[in-house]
Amino acid sequence: MDASGEERWLRVLREHAARLAFPDWTSGPDDWPSFYTSFDDAAEPYMEVTVYRGVDRIHYRRYTGDELAAFWARLLDSLTE
Repeated sequence: MDASGEERWLRVLREHAARLAFPDWTSGPDDWPSFYTSFDDAAEPYMEVTVYRGVDRIHYRRYTGDELAAFWARLLDSLTE
């Protein structure tokens, strides 16, 4: 996959994650979504979904455990629709 195609795919993934995490959010011209996945000190996975407006964080949500698994399933399903 070329860099521009990869960047488009990641942008779509971030947008879908933000819309699932914050269904009332309407994207503005200065808004940009982000998500981060990692493991905590107990080796448990987690995911953080954030929306920034410029440099200000306007939405934030952290998923762990069963909620994380359900969110990933919804996210992947939304990409195939």
